[in-house]
Amino acid sequence: MTEASVRTWSLAILLAALAMLGPLSVDTYLPAFHAIGQEFNAPQIAVQQTLSAYLFAYAFMMLWHGALADALGRRPVVLVGLGVFAITTLGCAIAGNIETLWLFRALQGVCAGTCRVVGRAIIRDRFHGAEAQRLMSQITLVFGIAPAVAPVLGGVLLNSMGWRSIFWTMLVLVIALLIWSVRSLPETLPAHARQSLAPLQMWKNYSSVLRHREFLLLAMVPALNFAGFFVYIACAPIFLVEMLGVSTYGFAWLFLPMEKQLIMPVTAQTAADNSISIHLNCAMKYDPRKPFG
Repeated sequence: MTEASVRTWSLAILLAALAMLGPLSVDTYLPAFHAIGQEFNAPQIAVQQTLSAYLFAYAFMMLWHGALADALGRRPVVLVGLGVFAITTLGCAIAGNIETLWLFRALQGVCAGTCRVVGRAIIRDRFHGAEAQRLMSQITLVFGIAPAVAPVLGGVLLNSMGWRSIFWTMLVLVIALLIWSVRSLPETLPAHARQSLAPLQMWKNYSSVLRHREFLLLAMVPALNFAGFFVYIACAPIFLVEMLGVSTYGFAWLFLPMEKQLIMPVTAQTAADNSISIHLNCAMKYDPRKPFG
């Protein structure tokens, strides 16, 4: 394996780890809904609002992470996002009532999508064509593992040390990612390529995207898919634990079949990308060890 390949894989692993932060912050604490409601003497609908507050903030900030990264650079946006996420995770861990938990979960949602959005921009800056597509598929494959592992981890932490240990563990993970990013995350957007945060220009950019019919049709596919996915996520703690009497351990394992269906298409796409690349190289009699020409 060449030095360039090692650097590519190390960057891919870092970006995949950063992308896992969002699903971990959602799925890890799902088994703890009942315990949180009991400690705060709050109804389950109030506990569910901690997830709603997170997702509303997460969705709204998706419109801004990319613009901020285009204006300020990739690296500072990721580092600030991780720092804010660490502070808000600490707030969740020490929350004294359900209202405080609402607040810090919403603030978590504000910065939770930073790494995923900016990570895609870093791939676009550094790689192109089939190479970028393969790398994105590999990162998405690793990213898909997080929602499967997170409820299992959350169930273990909940039953061994209580629901607050879930957020303490998440805090340790975020700090580790922050240190790793400070040491290894490159700045891939040079200063001369950065764009202004002028509101008028941003409005023009978003308007042009929203008028693109093909984009809207393609965006609706994952949007509807994840809408159904999160309806299940929001209802699962009540339906499975309280109504069906499933244990918090059993609740976690019930996520695995669903996550398998999310991971399998990505695995197939990665294999297809690699196969197409090999066949094209053979058809063109291209030797990657030799320069073009």
